[in-house]
Amino acid sequence: MAPVISTLLQSSLQPSSLPTYRRAWKLFSNFLHVILPGISATLPISPPVLALFIANMYDRHYAPSTVNTYVSALGYCHKLSGLSDPTKVFFIVQMLKGYGKLGSRLDSRLPITLPILHRLLDSAVQFCHTPYDTCLFRAMCSLAFFACMRVREITLATTNGRGSLIHLHQLTQLVDAKQGVIALKFTFLDFKHNYNQRPFSVVINRRNHFCPVQIILDYLSLRGRMPGPLFLFSGWPCIFCLYACMPCL
Repeated sequence: MAPVISTLLQSSLQPSSLPTYRRAWKLFSNFLHVILPGISATLPISPPVLALFIANMYDRHYAPSTVNTYVSALGYCHKLSGLSDPTKVFFIVQMLKGYGKLGSRLDSRLPITLPILHRLLDSAVQFCHTPYDTCLFRAMCSLAFFACMRVREITLATTNGRGSLIHLHQLTQLVDAKQGVIALKFTFLDFKHNYNQRPFSVVINRRNHFCPVQIILDYLSLRGRMPGPLFLFSGWPCIFCLYACMPCL
């Protein structure tokens, strides 16, 4: 019955949570190895050691949201083992509150507005090397904007990464009586915080200027009907870093 117990426990977490919890434990183990080599990375973690770990992350300029996630992961390990949770000790809670106040930073990134999107689409021909790359980039930008998609829903972090990429079969073309495409419907099957949630759809309609429907259709005419991720670069899923560094503006 042990395998069944393990399977049920792992299924209680979102698939994206498991790698995060592993990163938290690995970071804590590295912290002990470098800063406190005399202490082994085993449970339970004492509140003073946890406090030093939080202080170390503050010195290394970790974002408050990341620290809260990693601390919660360590607390989860204790609760799963039936141990007292050091993350709920009063002075640890207060440290995290202080971290949130001192470590918060204003987001310097501009929101993407329609004029900025149009500049992105116009500039694609300046840095994309082929007509396919240009159509691909324009389609990705248009879909991300009009469907309010997260970057990880259209790209992977690394070549070996796993994510909730939207696939070709999740796209439906909506047509009128003359079989002309008037809109595109994207059905999301796996998305952030979708635990036990039904799939939902987003419909993108045609526009007069920089029409997202036509831009995506132009890309599809070059992509072909091969099953798999909607956005392909040289036959492979798109990698985030390929587009994050492009001099768009």
